[in-house]
Amino acid sequence: MSPADRRMLIEALTLPCWIWIGFRLLGVPRTQALVRRWALGGKAGATTPTDPQLEIRSARRAQRIVQRNTGISGNCLVRSLTLWTMLQRRALPTDLRVGFRKRDGRIEGHAWLEHEGAPINESLAEARSYVPYDQPATFDLWRQMDRRTPNP
Repeated sequence: MSPADRRMLIEALTLPCWIWIGFRLLGVPRTQALVRRWALGGKAGATTPTDPQLEIRSARRAQRIVQRNTGISGNCLVRSLTLWTMLQRRALPTDLRVGFRKRDGRIEGHAWLEHEGAPINESLAEARSYVPYDQPATFDLWRQMDRRTPNP
């Protein structure tokens, strides 16, 4: 296993735990802001991968190995934010999507990741069974907006 594959495996093991804890202690917006900051710190001098599909497959493979051997995975939001963070760290932009559907009288929510408009951690049929928000999910957008608005 290459050093890059080992790093990805370590991220796939630790990120879901930190994200899950962050959701409970800090909330979703602050947790996403923290993992974004960490992920973008790994891009210093990084360029977009020459083969994005290879990076995506490697990150998903690391998640599957961790889940199969440890049981650590989290819910769909934790899994998607973990993958989003891993790929952001490698200068590969993806969109975190959140959608809803009504099934058996209940409203269900789901999160998945898209690259160039195609789901990467969910089947196309499953993703299409949800009505996604028009824009990719940015839970900490309110913090970015506060920085741009001058205080009176």
